[in-house]
Amino acid sequence: MLKCLVFFSCKLTNNKSMTVSLLIICLLVASVSSHGLYVPGQACVDMNPVGHLDSEGNKAYSQTVSSPYKISINSTTYTANSVIEVFVYANGDHGYTFYEGMLLQVRRGNCDHKYTDVAVGNFMLDIGEDFLTTISCTNLDDTVGHMAHAHIYNRTFYWKAPPVTEGPLFIRATIARRQRTFWMNVVSEFIMDPGSSVTPEICIEPPTICSATIHKLSKLLVLALTVYIFIIYHSY
Repeated sequence: MLKCLVFFSCKLTNNKSMTVSLLIICLLVASVSSHGLYVPGQACVDMNPVGHLDSEGNKAYSQTVSSPYKISINSTTYTANSVIEVFVYANGDHGYTFYEGMLLQVRRGNCDHKYTDVAVGNFMLDIGEDFLTTISCTNLDDTVGHMAHAHIYNRTFYWKAPPVTEGPLFIRATIARRQRTFWMNVVSEFIMDPGSSVTPEICIEPPTICSATIHKLSKLLVLALTVYIFIIYHSY
């Protein structure tokens, strides 16, 4: 994104219409190709990893066999502002003893709630953590993701409940062994609100090919706009 802005500023005094177009291109490129510390808005919602491709260069999809990764918590109940320890580990299934990437949130376990796709609470990491980082998708530090690629056997971090309880909750994660091999919808036990009478549910929309199609069309749109801008620019 920084390179786009520098290029944008260089063109600012030469051609206003070109400048606006270039800014649009930069924003579009960022929206379809950025990953790592920056989590695109849709990935914050569906937790479908961005930029993960199969061996043929197509969008990779979640594995359908059981996940070799587990989420353990030290409490299955919470109260306002309480803190729960979260432990994510590889159990060795399918020969996978470590993982290399993660995106994790706490979600509401009430499928009738209008914000089932919004993360709840916020996370805290140990001092010196060199693999994970907190990300702010909707609220401050409401998501945990990776900032490096390494062979990680397990990680411990902490979730702090919001000041007002939200009914039953659960942890939802996407965990990757490698770019093309990942598991979506890895979930924890329910984290119950003792003051709620809501029956807990796992609220997850299964991933579809629709998001992958949109991703491909977005990249084609960026390419088409780039060619168009190039032609217009050189016609002056």
